[in-house]
Amino acid sequence: MKKFCTTVSVLAALFGAMVATAQAEVKVASVNMTELNIMFYKRVDVEDSLKKQENTIKDEIASRQEKVKALVEEAQKLQKQMDPTLSEAAVKKLREQAASINNELTAEQEELKTFVQRRQIAFREIVRRELALLSQELHETVQAVARENGYDVVIDSSAINGVSGYRVFPYVKPEMDITPLALKKLNAGAPAGFDAQAELERVRGAAQQQQEQQEQPQQQ
Repeated sequence: MKKFCTTVSVLAALFGAMVATAQAEVKVASVNMTELNIMFYKRVDVEDSLKKQENTIKDEIASRQEKVKALVEEAQKLQKQMDPTLSEAAVKKLREQAASINNELTAEQEELKTFVQRRQIAFREIVRRELALLSQELHETVQAVARENGYDVVIDSSAINGVSGYRVFPYVKPEMDITPLALKKLNAGAPAGFDAQAELERVRGAAQQQQEQQEQPQQQ
């Protein structure tokens, strides 16, 4: 029995040593995925493209709304022309015109509603697809950098706890950061003059300004 206990103790100690050695050999890196995304030149291109598409959709909707507005105004003018002093034939003609315009107005309003719904659904799908492609390229690049440099684990230093709102990793050693390596690979095909750091500062400034604007009504 004593020999059995000794054997178990030795095995436990050996297992513990093996685990400690394995843990010591694990090479961990960190990457700031939020900043990496902001400084990725393709994100800027995608956002510009999506903004143009959104503006085109808004213009198309506005054009159709103007047509509906014109029909409403025309119907109101006919209504004002209704006068008890008019002949029966004149009143009948105005009513027929009003009925025709109201039918056209109803059709245009339904068409506008359907058009807006279709456009919204289609645009949301375009946004989802474009952002998914960006995310895929970001992750594949980080994975490639990790493999090239022999890292076993890469953590996202910008990860936020959805409940508390605080960072998942309160502190990450700067020497572990491979964000610059991943960014260099991502922006290898960036157009001349693209300044990743300037883009980061621009986005940060816009976010800060938006936060200040949101806080102003609360302070008042």
